[in-house]
Amino acid sequence: MNEKQTTNFTLIPMSSLENRLEAFRQLPLRAQLALIASTRANPVLAKNQEYLASLERIHAQCLQISTAQEKAVYDKAKENLTLE
Repeated sequence: MNEKQTTNFTLIPMSSLENRLEAFRQLPLRAQLALIASTRANPVLAKNQEYLASLERIHAQCLQISTAQEKAVYDKAKENLTLE
């Protein structure tokens, strides 16, 4: 890559990022929630706002199409998750 990097975090090749986001999409809702929370809590990962926004967007999409049973499990997990 000949372009000058202007950010402090390493750019992830698109195919790798796409693979990560697709794998994230396959996780249960509660696991997605936990991954988002841990990403926000990690000082290195939290700097990549585009990645975090992608996780949150995918999570919202998955939540929107989830079943009532999946939402019930998710809501219980959300109550038990401590976000600091």
